[in-house]
Amino acid sequence: MRKLVSGISVLFVALWLAAPAAAQVESKHRGFWISFGLGGGWNVSQNVGVAQETKPGGAGFIRLGGTLTQRLLLGGEAIAWGTEVDGATIGRGNGTVTVMFYPSVETGVFLKGGVGGSTFTTSFTSGNTTTTTTDNGFGATAGVGWDVRLGRNFYLTPTVDFLYQRVTDVSNAIVLITVGATWH
Repeated sequence: MRKLVSGISVLFVALWLAAPAAAQVESKHRGFWISFGLGGGWNVSQNVGVAQETKPGGAGFIRLGGTLTQRLLLGGEAIAWGTEVDGATIGRGNGTVTVMFYPSVETGVFLKGGVGGSTFTTSFTSGNTTTTTTDNGFGATAGVGWDVRLGRNFYLTPTVDFLYQRVTDVSNAIVLITVGATWH
């Protein structure tokens, strides 16, 4: 996980250094858009469902929707995180209706937020038997990202997200760092 975080950090620095060149080409949002990506993250609530510890894990997302204006996109997002703790596989995810706001279209930086549902999944394997429990509840996602234009309709999109989840009496929070490919 350290290598993943180091790699993502190097990517963010490289993108930051490339910002002046990228800012010269204005982002153009058109109609339908789609984005998907991978990365890593941490459960920061100390209640992953098995052991009372915070453990890093892998993350992924898919987002798609439509363009309302050059500064406002509306869509849906499925974003998830998973890890293994004490022989159990832990999965957490949010499915939300998401709004992305670009304060300045020229820079490609955006803020995003969404509300919807969340899922907690835990699987234990003992011998040949796997027991899986799944609980659903409320989910909200907030984040900040940057569309770095690489081609006419193609962008590299690093994002930092915060996931909030509430299932039954349990609240959970996850921080994710992902890098995606986006087509506008």
